[in-house]
Amino acid sequence: MHMGVVDDRTGPVRSRDRFLHGGSAESVVRSVRSPILSSWQRSLLLGLSPDQTELPFTEDFDAEGPFVRAAAPVLDRLAALFAGSRMNICLADGHGTVLERRFGDKTLPGRLPAIQTEPGFVFAERVAGTNGIGLTLAERQLVQVNGAEHFAERSQSSACTAAPIRDQLSGHIEGVLCLGYPYTDADPALAAVVRRAAEAIERRLMEQSSARERGLLQAYLEAGNLVRAHGDALDGHPVTLAELLLSELEQSDHTTLKEKATELL
Repeated sequence: MHMGVVDDRTGPVRSRDRFLHGGSAESVVRSVRSPILSSWQRSLLLGLSPDQTELPFTEDFDAEGPFVRAAAPVLDRLAALFAGSRMNICLADGHGTVLERRFGDKTLPGRLPAIQTEPGFVFAERVAGTNGIGLTLAERQLVQVNGAEHFAERSQSSACTAAPIRDQLSGHIEGVLCLGYPYTDADPALAAVVRRAAEAIERRLMEQSSARERGLLQAYLEAGNLVRAHGDALDGHPVTLAELLLSELEQSDHTTLKEKATELL
């Protein structure tokens, strides 16, 4: 895939410097995109430092679970698509912990620091400041973070495009797919690539769900619609979702349904 070069190679460098050194939001609002400025503000309120070089690392993550299994073939296809490039392909969970990485250039892992190559590092906004993974989780939508839009100094020469990956049944965000690359390799077309890849992972997650689980949740959603449409029974008492389902489900079904219902909230 052709990797274009953006015209502005520095990003909002002056605005970032002004804001992080005490300038008001009003002084930079015209030159910084709203989601980025809001993330900068949250990062400062959290007491984060732009000079921070370390991120939390954990070994407590599921590297072989359904989410990774669903994503792995898609990650492999992305690695093939970007073969020979400086693309860093990352899968993170819903907490911002990196689960898997792939690389366009197979020599990249030997030339990058562990924080950019190893699973287990946490990129949630609360610990890493403004970055693709953290901002996607905060905004709950596809984002692009370019150069100086990053909060951390270590990321000023980088750019990324990231999209949430949802459970198509519940809408719950399972994680994030993020493409990272040098800022000079930024290309607006990457947004469509990431979106399609995230959707492919979502479809694979759906396929992994059991037919029974899908049927249960569908019944839940349909019953919820019924409650909203016909909230009162003939005797005048409100009809609850639990009452609609209680007589028809086994105990094991209730357990599954409660788990899915929790994801819906």
